[in-house]
Amino acid sequence: MTEGKKNDFGKPPISLLHRNFIEGAAQVMAFGAGKYDRFNWCGGIAYTRLIDACMRHLIAFYDGEDIDPESGLPHIHHACASLNMLCGMTVLHPEKDDRYKP
Repeated sequence: MTEGKKNDFGKPPISLLHRNFIEGAAQVMAFGAGKYDRFNWCGGIAYTRLIDACMRHLIAFYDGEDIDPESGLPHIHHACASLNMLCGMTVLHPEKDDRYKP
């Protein structure tokens, strides 16, 4: 029997992402959906606000705090969620790019 054909050349290999990354970011996004609204972030958030949020969570993790006290979820998953939203902003709202550019 010959192998089935699947034209997936050039498509992103999602299997390279660890499921903890995907599920963790999704859990934080679900927490945010309950706090704000499911697609609140799609309305647009300044790049630097998302960068600041990501960095605050990374710094807390770097300093040895694993869990965000407000959500009860890992800081690194909060950082992943912030990056998810930042990636979305570059497509949905490039006008929200408020980074300093000399």
